[in-house]
Amino acid sequence: MTTFPYAPSLVKLLKGPVYADAGLAWDLILRHRSSVDDYFSQLGLELVLAEHDGLAFLRRRRQEDEPEAPDEKLPELVARRELPYTASLLCVLLLEELYRFEKDSTGESRLVLDKARIRELILPYLPKKTNEAKQADSLDAQINKLIGYGFLRPLTTGKGSLGSGQGNMVTDKDELEVTKLLKYKISADLLTEALERLKAHAGTGTGTGSGDSDE
Repeated sequence: MTTFPYAPSLVKLLKGPVYADAGLAWDLILRHRSSVDDYFSQLGLELVLAEHDGLAFLRRRRQEDEPEAPDEKLPELVARRELPYTASLLCVLLLEELYRFEKDSTGESRLVLDKARIRELILPYLPKKTNEAKQADSLDAQINKLIGYGFLRPLTTGKGSLGSGQGNMVTDKDELEVTKLLKYKISADLLTEALERLKAHAGTGTGTGSGDSDE
């Protein structure tokens, strides 16, 4: 059986986003980008390589006549998941924060927040609860969902190494990177629309908005 020289990168990409600090897997993607994309095209997927953002991931291949529409004739190997309202709102607020950070940054390349700060971002847009501890636990569950989707990435798990972003449990003081994957999942136009819609419903207890996430 023939083993592709870029096989380690294929495995990594099938597990989730690959970042510039991934070492060999990232180097192989850069070196063999055409071959990697050709390999996944046979599976109905395409490689998205955002070298300037230090990020590579897979998404369903678009139809040639409709670049924004996935090819529905191909098997759906990258599932679309509907996010709960709170997770959708959190994604929008984190992306807004990420764009603000990139605009104002004076050299820092990554937006890093702790869990407590992330809760502070969303609390003003949620109905007030008498049981604050229960609400904090609920928000932590949504934060952990976003870690699993790759939108947040633990930086201080284990012995201080970068987390894999695959559902790591973190404490309030652990740092989380807001990954630039969010920029490729939520367009600027959708961000503006979502901010208006989600914030209009926030705090009323009636918000049921959701967003689709390609995993």
